[in-house]
Amino acid sequence: MAKFLAPIPNGERLGEILEDRHPVASRAYDDETWTARFVASDATEVKCFTVSDITIDQAEMIAAACPDIRELELAEFRRTVEQALGPTLEADDA
Repeated sequence: MAKFLAPIPNGERLGEILEDRHPVASRAYDDETWTARFVASDATEVKCFTVSDITIDQAEMIAAACPDIRELELAEFRRTVEQALGPTLEADDA
C-alpha cells in the first residue's frame, strides 16, 4: 500500500483513511508534474485513476464530471475524461 500511495500528494494521510476500511473518494493534483490522481475505495478494493499533462482546472473539470468515482471502471473513467476535456485528449493518456 505504501508503494501505491507514495506518488500521491498526502498519500500517507490517505493511507490512514483507507486503513479504516470506509468507502472513500479522493483526488490529488501534483503541480510539478501536472498530474491528477483520483482514488476511490468501496471499503474492499482501492483504485486509482491517473491523468497526466493536465492543468488543475482540467482536473477540477474531470472531478465535476464524475461525482461518484467509486462506481467507475477504467473504460467509463476514460469516457468521462474525454467528455470533460473534449476531443483533443488521446485515449491512451487517461
